[in-house]
Amino acid sequence: MPLPLPNLDDRAYADLITEARSRIPQEYPDWTDHNPSDVGIILLELIAWLTEMVLYRVDRIPDKNILTYLQLLNGPEWQLTGDLESAIQQTLTVLRQRYRAVTPADFEQLVLEQWPQSDRALALGEATTVQRLTCLPHRNLSLSDPEAASGDAPGHISLVIVPAADPHSTALPQPSLALRQSLWQWLDDRRLITTQHHVVGPTYVSVQLAAELVLLEGAPLPKEVRQQAIAALEQFFHPLTGGEQGTGWPFGRSIYPSEIYELLDHQPGVDYVRTVTLQANPNVTQVPLLAHELVTIAINPNDIVIREAWEIYE
Repeated sequence: MPLPLPNLDDRAYADLITEARSRIPQEYPDWTDHNPSDVGIILLELIAWLTEMVLYRVDRIPDKNILTYLQLLNGPEWQLTGDLESAIQQTLTVLRQRYRAVTPADFEQLVLEQWPQSDRALALGEATTVQRLTCLPHRNLSLSDPEAASGDAPGHISLVIVPAADPHSTALPQPSLALRQSLWQWLDDRRLITTQHHVVGPTYVSVQLAAELVLLEGAPLPKEVRQQAIAALEQFFHPLTGGEQGTGWPFGRSIYPSEIYELLDHQPGVDYVRTVTLQANPNVTQVPLLAHELVTIAINPNDIVIREAWEIYE
């Protein structure tokens, strides 16, 4: 807990004299004459008077000094255009904005909040929209060797960005070369000198999935149930709209058959899910992903088997 600071500018002459006299017995016990005629008391009164005059100026900074401080903070070409109070508030607002990228959180906030309004982003147009990203310290994901890229790289930091979906394309979202280069150059002025940064796109891991569903009595046609199940799976694992929060499948999050069981079990017309197989192996309990990886589900319609209840118990 910080020590409370005294308010110096409200101490009057009488307060200063009283405090000074109270300390005489502690500091100089032989000084016993405290009458106004004593030379020492006269000096204390003179010092107290001067101190009171100086304290009056505490917290009373002239406007000229404030203008000088503002010019130091804003640059030599800065000029006051409005009232002084507004200039102070505007300067403080600018100073509190994040500019330097030091931590992974700094990189992420700069890209998501300030990059879209930058001159480089505006010059590229709509293609500069970064919808998701993750920042990985001690990683150089620009290396072509996957094993080396996933290894420890002190002094390096990698930003994995996912752009907004292209409405005219069904391909998985990947940042363009122009976006990666422009964003790298924009961050180059904000990074620490000892940091080497890299801007890359995500690595998509293809996961094969198969399932066997048992229908409720009176359920829709098997073809419709299959289409709904495939659409739900693609939506759930989508890099921009998937995941439990609907903000995209999390970077590096493993895939578990249990959550696929739950997802398919809630589809209209499904009584229960009999089996779920990942990577063509019924014994797989999870598919792990690295921190910079996302998932793309490879589903063959024939791998989503639809059965009626009577087929199971016949």
